[in-house]
Amino acid sequence: MPCNARFWGVTFVVCLLGLLFLLAGGICSVLDVPKASDRRFITPLLIFIGCVLMTAGLVDYASAALLNYHSSRAMIAAIVFAYTALPISAFVAGRYSAMERSVLINNDVHTSQKYSATNGNGL
Repeated sequence: MPCNARFWGVTFVVCLLGLLFLLAGGICSVLDVPKASDRRFITPLLIFIGCVLMTAGLVDYASAALLNYHSSRAMIAAIVFAYTALPISAFVAGRYSAMERSVLINNDVHTSQKYSATNGNGL
């Protein structure tokens, strides 16, 4: 029985771009880019673009073939993990957003820290 494998170039490129965006978002997350620079929302943006591209690639693949093989299940698992990482990275980016730099005290903006540094025990 001959193999009926077909190569979908557009699907491959879309999924590869999605994986590269997820890789870049993961690297930015590990390097603490939200805390190191003013680019607070680059990590969730990269992960979101990666999620959208991988979902588009999966939909394009599913329109021509069945999703019952190991590679399609691995791709679905990757998309699920990426969509799980997206709200976590968005929460972290929002926590360290530019709005948190200043404190409003008696309708006057101060540039002190909103949350004081502690030793981890709340002391």
